[in-house]
Amino acid sequence: MKKALLALAAAFILLACCAASAYALELTAKSAILVDAANGKVLYSQNPDEQLPVASTTKVLTALIVLENVSDLKQTVTLPDDFVNVGESGIYLQAGETHTYEDLLYAMLLRSANDAAQALAISVAGSEEAFVDLMNQRSRELGLQNSHWANPHGLEAEGHYSCARDLAVIAREALKNEVFNTIVSTYSWTIPWENNEYDRVVYNHNQFLSSYEGADGVKTGYTSQAGNCLISSATRNGMRLIGVVLNCADHYSESAELLDYGFENFSRFKVADKGEVVGSVKVSKGRQGAVDAVVGEDIYVVMPNGSTYSPEYKLELPASIAAPFSTDQAIGKIAYDDGEGNFAEADLFPAVALDKYTFGSVWLSFWRHLWGVFL
Repeated sequence: MKKALLALAAAFILLACCAASAYALELTAKSAILVDAANGKVLYSQNPDEQLPVASTTKVLTALIVLENVSDLKQTVTLPDDFVNVGESGIYLQAGETHTYEDLLYAMLLRSANDAAQALAISVAGSEEAFVDLMNQRSRELGLQNSHWANPHGLEAEGHYSCARDLAVIAREALKNEVFNTIVSTYSWTIPWENNEYDRVVYNHNQFLSSYEGADGVKTGYTSQAGNCLISSATRNGMRLIGVVLNCADHYSESAELLDYGFENFSRFKVADKGEVVGSVKVSKGRQGAVDAVVGEDIYVVMPNGSTYSPEYKLELPASIAAPFSTDQAIGKIAYDDGEGNFAEADLFPAVALDKYTFGSVWLSFWRHLWGVFL
């Protein structure tokens, strides 16, 4: 552990000598933010909490709720007889049509289909109004402070707003889902069109995917009040960043400038290896008195280039654990502080599995040993 921290400090000093100096961003966006996707560390912000209309970036939350509530995306959705298409961007859905959740998610996130968002909301919650209740409930669960939703698609409506910071939180949560990741990085998707000569083919509105190196999401948005909006995501050298720009002149160029700032002025550093021993815990009712606690996954922190701060860590371990336990049973946590209140965390696990130490197990062990001697 000490060697890793010394190496980290040396790397920061080296970067201080050769890294380009940070530059000031000049964005026209009314609100913007850049965060580390791994732990949400804010790398840049500009009026991040201003409440604004956010257009179709709303659909990221809609998708998150659908994915959290539907286990089989191959299930079908039949639009009710009283379905009324809200219009504007869509795939011309009509009452009585049947589609899979998967197809509707692709239509909503690629083509930004408002009618697909409606269909998903009705199917998940029974009505658009009930789904909106789920959206506001999920926002509270995520700790969002400046968001309120009035529909699942993002068309202008009274009481429908969010902010750059909240959208970044929603995007981080959605990007934890592999299906969501796959959809938002897909360029096109074909949807069967019942009783029609042609299939529906939807193309991704997000031109950022093809114009920016490492881009892998997320969602565009536009209305006359919201202006150009974009939640962007890109990964380089294992570091994934999420940018949000709201109401700006050119959402693609400003998102590129925002992400460039992150990649040029911050780097990701490993501070712990998977399997590394970081502590020990007493064992009761086991064959040995203590067991090593090891890190469950590689841990990284994102730091400004040139920083000489060595991240400190805190352990959360019980005073003792009782056997039996396995090596995939989490027994604690380790958290590295980047010096700015952001933490990179991982679970800790026992290095070895132990059975419960009983009279029967002692007797069995004795006979196994005796049997081995005579063999």
